[in-house]
Amino acid sequence: MKKALGATKFGEMKDKEFKVVQIVEKRCELCGRPLDIKERQLKTLQISSHNDYSNLLIRAKVHDRVEVDLENNVIYYFDHDYPGDVHPSCVEKYGEE
Repeated sequence: MKKALGATKFGEMKDKEFKVVQIVEKRCELCGRPLDIKERQLKTLQISSHNDYSNLLIRAKVHDRVEVDLENNVIYYFDHDYPGDVHPSCVEKYGEE
């Protein structure tokens, strides 16, 4: 089960190795709903001290949302992007206005 990084305590992550995965939602410029979702593994991260945990909290601030899966030892960075693309249905819907 995933939970927000801010709700995860150091003791829960201590002495564990985590796979870090970035998930980027490319969103429609008109409606904001996802067009495409890309997922890629970035690195492996070891949390063995309060300093490691603090550094993770600092790095997490640049992402839209960060969640931790303590059962599978995965940290997910969630971001969104507006690449300038739109859904064809949105062109039809918003083009009429």
